[in-house]
Amino acid sequence: MVQLASYICQTPIAAISLVDEHRQWFKAIAGLQAKETSRDVAFCAHAILQDGIMIVPDAQQDQRFFDNPLVVNEPNIRFYAGVPLVTTQGFHLGTLCVIDRVPRVLTAAQLDAVKVLADNVMAHLDLRLSHKNIRQYVNDLQLAATIFESSSESMIITDAENRIITVNPAFTVITGYTLNEVVGRNPKLLSSGKQGKAFYQHLWHTLNSLGHWNGEVWNLRKNGEMYAEWLSINVIYNPDGSKRLHVAIFSDITEKKQAGELIWKHAHYDHLTQLPNRRLLLDKLKLALSESEQYGRAGALLFVDLDNFKTINDTLGHDTGDQLLQQVAQRLVESVRVGDMVARFGGDEFVVMLENLDDLDVDIKLVAETVGNKILFAMNQPFHFATGDYVSTPSIGIALFNGNQYTLETLLKQADLAMYDAKNAGRNTMRFFDTGIQIE
Repeated sequence: MVQLASYICQTPIAAISLVDEHRQWFKAIAGLQAKETSRDVAFCAHAILQDGIMIVPDAQQDQRFFDNPLVVNEPNIRFYAGVPLVTTQGFHLGTLCVIDRVPRVLTAAQLDAVKVLADNVMAHLDLRLSHKNIRQYVNDLQLAATIFESSSESMIITDAENRIITVNPAFTVITGYTLNEVVGRNPKLLSSGKQGKAFYQHLWHTLNSLGHWNGEVWNLRKNGEMYAEWLSINVIYNPDGSKRLHVAIFSDITEKKQAGELIWKHAHYDHLTQLPNRRLLLDKLKLALSESEQYGRAGALLFVDLDNFKTINDTLGHDTGDQLLQQVAQRLVESVRVGDMVARFGGDEFVVMLENLDDLDVDIKLVAETVGNKILFAMNQPFHFATGDYVSTPSIGIALFNGNQYTLETLLKQADLAMYDAKNAGRNTMRFFDTGIQIE
């Protein structure tokens, strides 16, 4: 193109240059050996600021250039004509120029030809940029495909109507379904039924409002096994704002949840009796007292201590003692209402917590007494062991709460004092805390 420009305009020099804030870079040049010049002396730095062609008939007669080093010295520029190279976005990149060492003018045909050549230069640059963008797009697609195929997380792509378009290999590993088995189907084929209608209504409301949702879902594998997954869904939109695709990514978190639940259970349940331990009891009791104070809800705390457990443990052995504690735990659970809490407080001490007694519309003391009598009756039945049958009676202390501002420690102390009162009364009985007793 520069050779053609030089030939058409009958100039010894022609060039295509790009201009940045510091330099003029010759991308193609004919009639001169040069790679770049300073922007300060470049004619093209002036030409790129023009909307059309810039013509300098005689540089020595132009106030801008008469003392320019490129005029005074080699290449002794006298004539210059440059057309700015402008992108479709309006960015001025550089010029196509023709240069002569003598003053002169261009014919109208030559000017038109230079403009056409400049348009062709930009078309060529746009084409190269387009090819570069296409190559980048293809590379991005190939990268995305590699990530999609090799990801350890399951991926599902559905259309706007939520029909499955494709899934990756990790999806098959987790669910057991192949691509051919799910294409065109709705992802609800994985539904376990554990989440109700309200759950999915909220999911879709969030997805439609925000364009994304994430959370925990229980689904079914092809073999019917239930598993937990952490699911993230994103909406891909068309340029007009309508839905185009849904992209869902999920990972199997079943083992992680099971491990977490096991750790929680070990921290909150007694390993011997499988009852809640002291820690969980105190958490529940603290909540119950807060609700009692706030809403006036009534409840009772029964402190159950085995009579002569140490004797049985020492004479029959610790294995028998452990079996006794397990049978006691079972009988206590069978003696209370569904929803009441039975906990192993430590050693041979158990605690029963009764809540919401005010809902029964009866005297709360009578309810607690009824439960206490059931426990006494159950515990007075013989316990069966390989070495024979034995009886281990309880002493029960009861403390009531009904909107009173008791602290957790105070209520436990009340139940404990009442239990020792039962022991002092001959054991195998129950006593309520006497509000006249002072707690130190």
